[in-house]
Amino acid sequence: MKNRFYNRVILLIALALCAFSCSSDLDFNQANNFNTQPVFTTNLAYLEAKAPDFIINGSEQPLFSYVSNVDFLNTSFVQEDLVKTELYFRIKNTIARAYFYNVTFLDQNNSPIYTITMNVPAYSGKEVLVEKTEIFTAANVDILKRTTKMVFSIAMLPGPPLTASSPGRVELSSSITAYFDVK
Repeated sequence: MKNRFYNRVILLIALALCAFSCSSDLDFNQANNFNTQPVFTTNLAYLEAKAPDFIINGSEQPLFSYVSNVDFLNTSFVQEDLVKTELYFRIKNTIARAYFYNVTFLDQNNSPIYTITMNVPAYSGKEVLVEKTEIFTAANVDILKRTTKMVFSIAMLPGPPLTASSPGRVELSSSITAYFDVK
């Protein structure tokens, strides 16, 4: 009997405490002032061409290219909130030939709207490493927003002839760091 009385007293005290909870006015308009500035980094493209890849049917072909769709640049998030990007390119060459490496940005009509060119010296016993960072700021980030495809091409310059057994490779790796301002 005593136990039952104590249980009821404890229950009444608990209910009384719940009735006196704290609260404050909430300002839901703070959501209108929300602002975040995320930064994302991801791989953009990787391309490797071995010296024999430049030989087709026994003849040297001085041009090698790859087309990449970059539809992610046309999302509403990118279109509305992208404020800056850094495109990083790293090229390694162990072929005894020099190259021009071009990255061409194409719009929805497949028309070129921007080109990045990198000169890659010939290999002469030590791996050649060429690095380049291309920065797009608020002044020209619209170029990326209009880009639907990127063409990565390697143009081999004159030099010692290559054969199907020539050693070496030319390798491109690249990444994109995108800066956003989300309001």
